[in-house]
Amino acid sequence: MRKFLIGIPMCFFGAYASLGYISLILIFLLILLELLIGPIGNSTVLQNVIDFFKILFENGFVGLIAAIWTPGQFYISYLIFNFLKKYYY
Repeated sequence: MRKFLIGIPMCFFGAYASLGYISLILIFLLILLELLIGPIGNSTVLQNVIDFFKILFENGFVGLIAAIWTPGQFYISYLIFNFLKKYYY
């Protein structure tokens, strides 16, 4: 029963951390692809990422917290996954 109660949140946090890392890798690959072959359609990935963080940093302290929290939530999820994994085995 203990493994079941620890295993469910462990799998959730592990999947969420993996989702974040995969999305960050895809954004990085799309930026590199855009630099090599040019913009795909009307949208530019690099400009969208720059605009996203520019909007966050223009909003003062709350924007700064959001800019740190956006990629940091995946790292926190990974830390929780490792903490639960220690008690699962």
